[in-house]
Amino acid sequence: MRKLIVIFLLSLAILPAKTQSIKISIMNDQIINSLTINIRQGTYYLKSGNETLGEYKKGSIFHITRFNDQLEVRDKRHFIGNFTEVGFECTTGKGLISVKSVNPMLDSREYDDNIILKPTTSRILVLNKIDMEKYIASVIEAEGGNNAPSEYYKAQAVLIRTYTIKNMFKHSEEGFNLCDQVHCQAYRARSSQHPEILKATLSTAGMVLMGKDSILINSPFHSNCGGETSESGMVWQHNLPYLRSIPDPFCNQSNYANWTVTIPRDQWLKYNTDANPGKTFYSEGSFSFKLNHRSKTVVVNGVELNMRNVRETFGLKSTFFSINDKGPQIEITGKGFGHGVGMCQQGAMEMARMGYTWLDIINFYFQQVDIVDYREMKLERY
Repeated sequence: MRKLIVIFLLSLAILPAKTQSIKISIMNDQIINSLTINIRQGTYYLKSGNETLGEYKKGSIFHITRFNDQLEVRDKRHFIGNFTEVGFECTTGKGLISVKSVNPMLDSREYDDNIILKPTTSRILVLNKIDMEKYIASVIEAEGGNNAPSEYYKAQAVLIRTYTIKNMFKHSEEGFNLCDQVHCQAYRARSSQHPEILKATLSTAGMVLMGKDSILINSPFHSNCGGETSESGMVWQHNLPYLRSIPDPFCNQSNYANWTVTIPRDQWLKYNTDANPGKTFYSEGSFSFKLNHRSKTVVVNGVELNMRNVRETFGLKSTFFSINDKGPQIEITGKGFGHGVGMCQQGAMEMARMGYTWLDIINFYFQQVDIVDYREMKLERY
């Protein structure tokens, strides 16, 4: 398998500089056994492998059901056949298709370009084969909303594209590139809410971030850093030279900049007992502390608090918080929303509103990086 991937990557490296398509497993967290396909725009070929079964236009609807290792395909009037794979291939660059799961019953979602369906032992694998830049625009809409300035969208596009190229073969053994869940990138449907998103994406087409070691960087982002980003080693295993902690004055007035959570004291004591088996701490002492800068751990009242564990246990917005011990209650006052590493989205939006360019935004949040065009790179490095 490794040899085959390397051969395929070598073939990508000699392709002309053009946008490529990518296969995304959609509704990847669902066990889909029956669905409908509706052609919303354009003309499509219905195919099974290399065989073309028919040509269909806007308004055509298909019902697909899995029976063991085959798919039964029907249109509104006829039984078309049983197949081991079917695809809906757009004949132009402006195809639009909706997918609605019937078993289980889910809301319909619209996707650009092509759809491929494959039966597995437990479900129908639904793949969206889509133009790379359209996919990136859709992820921007899912991750960053649709009311931000254009320069923010450009910066976000570069980060998402960098992740996409770096992780192109994350699901290669399953027959696709990425899935639509957050452990890859959130991808809910086509980008349709704000045309500026796709326009901004296309204006940065191909652009990715490379470290000084000539390797694509990890390109994380989060909602709000609370006024100070986190170095990568506070969240993950290693500190990376391009992911350093920096003061961020741009997000302090945003809606996630400050928050407060209050929990009963007995819950706090139970957490400390469970988190520190065999250790003695002083239940009657004060647990108050004030955190002026991000920290991985804090020692208070004889207990070492792992900030990440506290966040996950009590569902806090970030690890950047202080505690005010009020006796029967523990008041947690925090800053920011998310892990704090990389680009602060609300800070980047404010920078864009103030007139900073996408290049300014990238260079503010990431140190020692170069912007390159992946279409001119030898992708076998990845």
